[in-house]
Amino acid sequence: MSKSSVEIQQLLSLGEHQTREFKSRAEAKICGPDICAFLNAEGGYLICGIDDKGNVLGISSAEKVAAQLETTLKSQIQPPVLFSIDVIELEEKSVLVIETPKGKDIPYAFSNDIYIRVGELTRKADIETIRDMVLRKQVEPERWERRFSAELDEDDLSASACKKLLGAARLPLEVKQSEQGLLHQLQLLSLAKYGRLTNAADVLLAKDPSRRHPQTRVRAVCYNNKAENTYRDLKHFEGPIVEVIEQLIDFIHRNTPSRARFANNSSQREDIPLYPAEAVREALVNAFAHRDYSSFSGGVKVEVGPNQVEIWNSGGLPQGIDVAKLEQGHISVLRNPDIAHGLYLQGYMEKLGRGSVVIQQACKKAGLLAPKWHSDPAFGVTLTLSTQEVTQEVTQEVTQEVIPEITLEVGRLIDSLTGELSRAELQEVLQLRDPEHIRSRYINAALAAGLIEQTQPDKPNSSKQKYRLSPMGMRVKRARNISLAQAFSLELNMDVTAARADELYQAGRIKSKSAFKCPEPTCNAQATCVNLDKPKAERRQDPYFRFVSEHSRDCPLKGH
Repeated sequence: MSKSSVEIQQLLSLGEHQTREFKSRAEAKICGPDICAFLNAEGGYLICGIDDKGNVLGISSAEKVAAQLETTLKSQIQPPVLFSIDVIELEEKSVLVIETPKGKDIPYAFSNDIYIRVGELTRKADIETIRDMVLRKQVEPERWERRFSAELDEDDLSASACKKLLGAARLPLEVKQSEQGLLHQLQLLSLAKYGRLTNAADVLLAKDPSRRHPQTRVRAVCYNNKAENTYRDLKHFEGPIVEVIEQLIDFIHRNTPSRARFANNSSQREDIPLYPAEAVREALVNAFAHRDYSSFSGGVKVEVGPNQVEIWNSGGLPQGIDVAKLEQGHISVLRNPDIAHGLYLQGYMEKLGRGSVVIQQACKKAGLLAPKWHSDPAFGVTLTLSTQEVTQEVTQEVTQEVIPEITLEVGRLIDSLTGELSRAELQEVLQLRDPEHIRSRYINAALAAGLIEQTQPDKPNSSKQKYRLSPMGMRVKRARNISLAQAFSLELNMDVTAARADELYQAGRIKSKSAFKCPEPTCNAQATCVNLDKPKAERRQDPYFRFVSEHSRDCPLKGH
């Protein structure tokens, strides 16, 4: 957890302890033994810039010192570990707060020496203690991520995933400078041993880990109503973990509204996601880092509804952590430290135990409801990000977006396209007979306008090709639904909704379904109220407006 200055003051007032240590300087040879001891015990906090009496001395050039200290410590502590260093201001001076979680690969060594914590003291472990630590490790079951991945060899690794990991700025110098090949580099990261790759390497770097571990597939759905059997969008993702995380982020943003904002004195439009990117990214990374990979029935699932996003993973909360502690922040307990370390090196994990705090702060800033965690030991953890509903503010902003000029055919296609449909399925929905006509006037025109996209863009002529709305297409569809909600009645000289037009038609006050026009005063685009003259018993859809002639050049509804 990232501590505030007030919380650090409280820690200082309690003095040194099994899980607290103060140092006047911030040097690797001074801090390394204590961090190593925390890893071999229950974790803890090391605070640098404090003298033995608890007085604040501060650390000069604290940010620079923190970066150097982190690099040096992580290259001298084995096996590879995660810990975080924060710079905190106390009494107008900077101190370093190093949070260290309890390790899962005991014993840990700093510069080849093993240290333990005895009360408030750190000392080197004697031979009997080391023997006991090794024996205890032997009787404990090996973690899933540390086991050899059957049938995985170097040829199965993704070149791009390996390049990204081994090119990361945080990569330890020892790994960067290794000239003994890829396997040796991965061995230094605990992703290989004895020349064989582990399950953690499979999840992080394999082209297709689902061939050996089907539980690594991720399912994402978007629905209008959870009780319905149809989805607006449905995807299965598989591949190296970082690529899957990025694809899931795109899925969520593609299927949720955004706000359009123009900064002062600027004509450049800025699209702001309804769910803040920081919260979505942190929630997904936490789900992947903490899920239970050993369960073949487990996994990660993402559900996007009209008013919420749910992210579920099959790993229950670690022992000693509950929802209340999660909401307050806590010392991180890593379920899969090797996978988490790979994500950290690539910049996907930052502050240990701070993810839940980051999510809460981002949601509060965005005006969303507080995020909710639900944990069930048998079924895993669900995080829900939610808004009451698509607010009026968002709706208005969406309507004000720049709507591209489109033909009536493309408008029909956008209105009819739900989920992913093939050309033949679109033809059936639109009730068109000529395949070439729908291809040229509908599909190709919508693709050229960026309103729809192919599900297999690298195989444009595939027989399995389908089409779905692009993010712009979704926004245009929402805007069309809003703007078509009413039209101007030429018979009554007033604006009416389609439902009101139906009532007036039944009462005999409106006599023609074609006596409507664009509600914009300066535009005379003709509109018709579809199904208005059809008996209710024969209707498959309630009456709605459709424009049947072009809008004026300046009409804001141009394109409908």
